[in-house]
Amino acid sequence: MEALSPDAIVASRWSGLGGRRVGALELRDAFPLGEGVLAILEIGLADDPRPVLLTLPLADGAPWAGLHALVTDGVSIDGVLGGRLIGRPGGGSPGVRTPGGDSPGVRTPGGDSPRGGSVSMARLASGDQSHTSVVLDERVILKLYRRLTSGPNPEAEMLGALASLPDIPTPAWLGSVELELPGKPATTVAIEQAFVASAGDAFELLADAIAAWLAGAVSAASTDIPVATGRATGRLHAALVEIREPGFASRPATPTDRLKWLADAEARADDAVGAVRGVDSGLADRLEQAMPAIRRALRPLGDPAISVLMQRIHGDLHLGQVLATPNGVLLVDFEGDPMRDPLDRRAVAAPLRDVAGFLRSIDHVARSGIRRAALIGVDPATTTTRVELWIEAARGAFLDGYAAGLGAGEWIPDRGLLRALEVEKELGEFAYAARFLPAWLYAPSGGMRALLGSIFETAPA
Repeated sequence: MEALSPDAIVASRWSGLGGRRVGALELRDAFPLGEGVLAILEIGLADDPRPVLLTLPLADGAPWAGLHALVTDGVSIDGVLGGRLIGRPGGGSPGVRTPGGDSPGVRTPGGDSPRGGSVSMARLASGDQSHTSVVLDERVILKLYRRLTSGPNPEAEMLGALASLPDIPTPAWLGSVELELPGKPATTVAIEQAFVASAGDAFELLADAIAAWLAGAVSAASTDIPVATGRATGRLHAALVEIREPGFASRPATPTDRLKWLADAEARADDAVGAVRGVDSGLADRLEQAMPAIRRALRPLGDPAISVLMQRIHGDLHLGQVLATPNGVLLVDFEGDPMRDPLDRRAVAAPLRDVAGFLRSIDHVARSGIRRAALIGVDPATTTTRVELWIEAARGAFLDGYAAGLGAGEWIPDRGLLRALEVEKELGEFAYAARFLPAWLYAPSGGMRALLGSIFETAPA
């Protein structure tokens, strides 16, 4: 049973509330689901008039089989305080019934369980994430969102829209569960996709492979995953431009957009320094001294002369969102950047944001490989040159794959804008690590050194 105290909730990574001051905690509803209960909590924030909705599985049992049954049967269940959970089977966009289907049935707490959707085995998926993922009978993966967005969920919206398109590099879309509360817009609390048993976490696979290479156990570290992810990302971006549903229309970036991008990035810079200072004052000093160079690097974000076509994108692309399979890679976790406002995650954005995010992840996984090799006695000082060469090769492989995946002939990104987006992404990594995973600070520190060179290296420790 998870703790219900405000302090415990704020301290949890899944809440996304690290560093925030909270006020009242209110139970908005509770849904009996099989042997478990799913509670919906509302937390007021001292620095934001918009309350935050969180999900909390309660009691000794778990609500996984009950949530799965809602999706499978397309039925509903009423909460004890007037809300409703509604199952939306796959086969169309979330929120739209399968063509020819009846309206969702309604069941009340304590009534018969929904038909079908029975589960004989459920296990929590590994990984410390901002959601809870559960593998059901080794064939379905159910994701319960812990911090709910207001209105349509970007991941459910994206995967539902992509479901009807061929050759999209994502696991099959199976459906979702929506929450309706009095006075609140409907939102998604859970989704289901096919579980790919042969898939592995691309970050872990690549970090271990780099460590093995540095230790001499293998002769080379492959760039197969970066090039395959580049192709998959290019195919994804090309498909998203073609979707004609509301909320997916692409458009050129305006001068107003560019001013907002720059202002947001500069605010992220200030936020990074403040967050890091709470856990590592020396590192915060290095960031602060490098700020003039960082702000110079961010300037292309505000330059309207750099043409950008904005569209829907993945929003948080990195190696941890990639599943490596024997037949290629699959992209997962379309929730968007957890450091951005939930309302912004459904907005169109520059496709280069996904490119920049993955390029930063290549840098991070290489540094993770160095640390893993050091644990088995490999001196990091002897590996730097080889690792930097691998990073450059992997970056090139990803960019070549991306151009091929787009299928649009020659593709040459604006280097200044791409670097600006990489710097902005690294600033977000500093803030995220400082608030939720301080042990990860080594990754953005090394990444910022790679982006700024001696400017960051020689700042006082």
